[in-house]
Amino acid sequence: MLIKAYPEADAYNSSAYYHFLLSQLKLKEGKIDEAFQELKQAVAQDPREPFLHVELATLYVNKGLLNDAVEECRKALSEDPNYFRAHVILGGIYTSLKKTPLAIESYRKAIELNPEYRESYLFLSALYVDQQDYDKAVEVLQQFLQIEPNSVMGLYSLGRVYAEVKSYEKAKEYLLKALSVEPSLISALNDLGVIYEIENDLDKAAEAYERILLLDPDNKKARGRLGQIFLRKKKLDEALDQFREIQKFDSEDLNIRVKMGLIYMEQGKLDQAILEFNFILASQPNNDRVRYYLGAAYVEKEALDQATEEFKKIPPESSLYADARRSLVLILKKQNKRDEAIQIMEEALRLKPNEGELYLILASFFEKENELERALKTLQRGLEYNKDDIEMNYQLGSLYDRMGEFDKMVAQMKRVLQMNPDYADALNYLGYSYSDRGVELEEALRLIQKAMTLKPNTGYITDSLGWVYYKLGEYDKAVAELEKANQLTPDDPVITEHLADSYVKVNRMDRALEHYEKALTLEPKPDQIDRLKKKIEELKEKRKSKSSGLRLILPRREERC
Repeated sequence: MLIKAYPEADAYNSSAYYHFLLSQLKLKEGKIDEAFQELKQAVAQDPREPFLHVELATLYVNKGLLNDAVEECRKALSEDPNYFRAHVILGGIYTSLKKTPLAIESYRKAIELNPEYRESYLFLSALYVDQQDYDKAVEVLQQFLQIEPNSVMGLYSLGRVYAEVKSYEKAKEYLLKALSVEPSLISALNDLGVIYEIENDLDKAAEAYERILLLDPDNKKARGRLGQIFLRKKKLDEALDQFREIQKFDSEDLNIRVKMGLIYMEQGKLDQAILEFNFILASQPNNDRVRYYLGAAYVEKEALDQATEEFKKIPPESSLYADARRSLVLILKKQNKRDEAIQIMEEALRLKPNEGELYLILASFFEKENELERALKTLQRGLEYNKDDIEMNYQLGSLYDRMGEFDKMVAQMKRVLQMNPDYADALNYLGYSYSDRGVELEEALRLIQKAMTLKPNTGYITDSLGWVYYKLGEYDKAVAELEKANQLTPDDPVITEHLADSYVKVNRMDRALEHYEKALTLEPKPDQIDRLKKKIEELKEKRKSKSSGLRLILPRREERC
């Protein structure tokens, strides 16, 4: 430790100077409390010397006595309002005390007094960022870079601010400038990688993280992000390699094992996935998410009894309880254990009568079993507890439609839209239902167009728009929208049939026949199969009749001569 210089050592303050020197010696020996007492003596001997007050403030900061430190800085400034160090120390203290406006005022004064002191700019810009006053943060950092244009921290900090406001081109510009000055700045490489990920430039993101790993092979954050990039690029083996590397130096990180287990599942390596999930559960038996993954792995392996056992262990208080019950119902239905499935759901409803999702699961089960009345009673029962549950109200409307209760469906969908005018599925359902019946077509168009603005590029809503144009007789518009719908959802038999119908109307018979025949291959429902076969037969008959129609009979050549 260097002994700090006392500003003056004349006869007037010789005693203060003596105690100050003793305080510095005690600090050098590590005797903090004794140094503290000596410095207080020095202040008592020379109370008008700002230097001594600031030194005492520094010791107060080290002891965590921030309010006392503030008081000493104020005393220093009462003697000399332009005492630079007092303003810098106050800025730091006020920052720690979350007194941001006072901290900003202190650092601004420090910059005014000493424009060359770099830390003041960096601290001040950070405070502006905390207040989300990004324009002022940028202004301060640009002012600093005029003084010190190659400051790594100045360039890096400005890049970070631009990233905060999503000005990614500017952010990359300054991060790359910082890296040109200091190529091994890991924080800049990491931020650059994140920006590239946001921009979906995964190759450049991976390059940034790989540069970090060359500098620091044990950098868990960079290796984890690189692994995630490989996952997004479906390079599962490369992702596994990264996660295995993390395991080597952090074998306790169970989240890595979760990721590895999920990769094994996607690769179809179910035994390895099950091994990873069981390993985690041995340490964290209450980890419901991992238990759910384990159940899902058993389902994939067709070990349905083991899957059932795991799903049953997920307790009612878990956020995955409803999902686990849905999985149980699917398993039991596959095993033809219909009554047990119903019993499990009734027990779940007894334990959680206010859980709307559970009523939806049971109602869906009954609907698929074609027990529409029981599905109806289940939803009505759920709405007694959750009358404003929008999803249950929507499903009730859909169920009315399936039961042939068109007017009740309309009333129910209108109720849903009263609850939420922007509920896109209800807008589309009601609009499509009108158009399919050929009623309220202008209203149907309005509803579907609104649904489109809320959920653009959605196959079934785009199909509805095309179908309402078809019903309005605007066949060119119908073809355009239905072709989009078919591109968005190419495997839907109804959308494919709609497109074929529209081709008929614009006299593109070959395309119509092609799509009717394609719709037959897409597992349509029995009533649609009959309808499609009839349309195909009629279209072929029409083409046959056209090709065998009356032709102009010309005489033989010799007869014309």
